Amino acid sequence: MNTYIQNFQSFSKKLVYDFKLGDGGIGDNIKFFMYMLESCMQTNTQLYYKKNNIEIEKYIKLKYDIMYINDTELNQLQYINVIRPYALYSSVNYNYSIPVSDVFYFSDEVKINKSRIFPPITNYVSVHLRLGDKYLETDKNYVLCKEDVREFSQQKIHKFIEDNVNENIFFCCDNKKYKLDLKTKYNNIIITDCDIGHTSLSNTSSESILNAVTEFYILTNSRCIFAGSSSGFSIIASKFNNIPLLM
Repeated sequence: MNTYIQNFQSFSKKLVYDFKLGDGGIGDNIKFFMYMLESCMQTNTQLYYKKNNIEIEKYIKLKYDIMYINDTELNQLQYINVIRPYALYSSVNYNYSIPVSDVFYFSDEVKINKSRIFPPITNYVSVHLRLGDKYLETDKNYVLCKEDVREFSQQKIHKFIEDNVNENIFFCCDNKKYKLDLKTKYNNIIITDCDIGHTSLSNTSSESILNAVTEFYILTNSRCIFAGSSSGFSIIASKFNNIPLLM
């Protein structure tokens, strides 16, 4: 990554990544950018991240300011190719040659918020379960994919928790009721007691977005992550520091 940045200004080809509110969640934003970055590093192409002033940009930031571009700067460029996430859905993969932490970092607000919603432990494993947008506890008028449901095995989740009864286990889920119900069953899991919101929805509050990013940050610092269902949130969290992902 350092070599790419050192030579960045010498590249003649340019691409702009344009991720707007509604294009997906935290995992989507990072995975599409990382996919484009892999290609740009191989083809000596400048990759820019267009600033759209959405909430997650406050909390997950690029390490290299040279890669940011705003509307004014973009309008001054000629022959620029702007890529929206939907153009990448059929080709995206998670085969990154570098950890995500070489590219992105978390703001101080996230780290401070972690100390507010999570106990002061450093040695823990995590379980993440994405139920899908159908089960988001929010006004359904704002949900973009109302029938989104993820398959999962409750038995496998319970087995992982029971097999690791002596571990600190952080459990996070996109449905608060589900994680509260699980907490009543298992005393050895840790959950956050705060409002979590989908960062892609226009009615999600700033506080809920900060909490969602903070839970993502907590996942990235686990020893490993057990993914209860298919989700870019847990996959990208594991890629952040290249920790094991169990499924």
